[in-house]
Amino acid sequence: MMNALDQLTTPRKASSPSGKAGRRSLPAAVLPLGLAAGFIAVFAFLFGSRLLPAVPVRIAPVVALRGAGAEAAPADQSPRPEAGSTASIPANQPLLFQASGWVEPDPFPIFVPALVDGVVREVHVLEGQLVSEGDLLATLIDDDAQLDLKEARRKIKSLVASREAHCAALPVIKAKRNAAEKRIDAEKARLAELRDVARRLATAGQGAVSDRDVTQARLKVQRQEAALEEAQSELPRLLAETEQIHLERAAIDARIREAETELDRKQLAFDRTRITAPAAGRILRLHAAPGKKRIRAMDDPKSAVIVELYDPDLLQARIDVPLSEAASLEAGQPVRITTDLLPDANLPGTVTRIVGEADLQRNTLQAKVRIHGPDPRLRPEMLVRAEFFPMPDHAASRRPAGSSPPAGAAGGGSRLSLFAPVKALVRPSSGTARVWVKEGDRATLRSLSLGDEVRDGHRLVLDGLRPGDQLILPPHDELEPGQRIEVLPPGR
Repeated sequence: MMNALDQLTTPRKASSPSGKAGRRSLPAAVLPLGLAAGFIAVFAFLFGSRLLPAVPVRIAPVVALRGAGAEAAPADQSPRPEAGSTASIPANQPLLFQASGWVEPDPFPIFVPALVDGVVREVHVLEGQLVSEGDLLATLIDDDAQLDLKEARRKIKSLVASREAHCAALPVIKAKRNAAEKRIDAEKARLAELRDVARRLATAGQGAVSDRDVTQARLKVQRQEAALEEAQSELPRLLAETEQIHLERAAIDARIREAETELDRKQLAFDRTRITAPAAGRILRLHAAPGKKRIRAMDDPKSAVIVELYDPDLLQARIDVPLSEAASLEAGQPVRITTDLLPDANLPGTVTRIVGEADLQRNTLQAKVRIHGPDPRLRPEMLVRAEFFPMPDHAASRRPAGSSPPAGAAGGGSRLSLFAPVKALVRPSSGTARVWVKEGDRATLRSLSLGDEVRDGHRLVLDGLRPGDQLILPPHDELEPGQRIEVLPPGR
């Protein structure tokens, strides 16, 4: 027993001849190298596929057509029915497809902004309320506007008083001018008298009149001529003063007109503190509340909006149509709309337009459907279900001669047919072929079952493809299943 305890408590001797410890410590570089290797392994697992070289390829979409007689011609988006007409849906008309959407104003809501910056004093309407044209919607605090209006009026009064005071000198100048004209007449008469006396003295016989009297008479004539010239010079000065007063009056009149324009502007700013409805409708959204600022020059596009209006008699549905069904869309075709709000009602509608851009995330194309005679209980943003029908016969009769019917008009509710580009088929036989399909950034090889129908370089596919698939065009020499690919832009 003691020997066993001694063996447990006594340190072991080194078994090696050198006397060093039996266990060796790991090198210091092992831990950093292990961490680096683990990081490289995780990075390669997450992003390794992106580091692989990609094969540049060109792709072509699968064409989806509805019905055996459908043509691939693009739908004409000009409305077929007359303006304001309601598309009729015959009882035996086949259903093309269904899609969901939302109700919205047709064609858009009316934004009613505050045309002057200010703070809302009172709001007179609520959401959902019906208003008539000219009804008061809200008022802004108008204390500053009233002061500006009073200042503009006082400025006009001041200018008018200044004009009247300035023009008060006109009667005085007119009197002076009349006096100057009379003085000129008197000086002319005096001059004529003196010239007659001087002439008589000069023609008198020698010795009858002294030379002194003749000289004095001549000098009096010269003095009178100078006095006449002085009197005549006063008249142009008075005329110039009159003209100056008239010009200054015109300048004051111009300033008065400017002040009147400013008064109109201040009156308009005061009137705009009362926001009224520009048209009859229902309040869609309320953006104002007492004490809330309304400012036009801000980045927020609705910073000045008081309310949004819409006409409850003008509603439309924006329908998200799947791209696989979009070939059947045509402006003017009839639509039947249903909603959970009105479970027993079928609302007639007409496709008015197809938007210019598809939704990449939803893989849909949006169509606008006008609702004819909408129920007063319908509200924007309500969910609806739309059933699309082929164009009526009377619309086809108005189609230009030689034009192709829209896709989906023929064949009614027949199945969707898929066509693949012939040049994308790999080793096609009588009924089978293989194609390279783009799935994400990878190439996948699929087997197809083919039909006999060929249209515009595309062959009917019975099985193996889905609507929206994209096929890789030749060359396929560098492709392998799972190969990473890079789609070249068109034209390269």
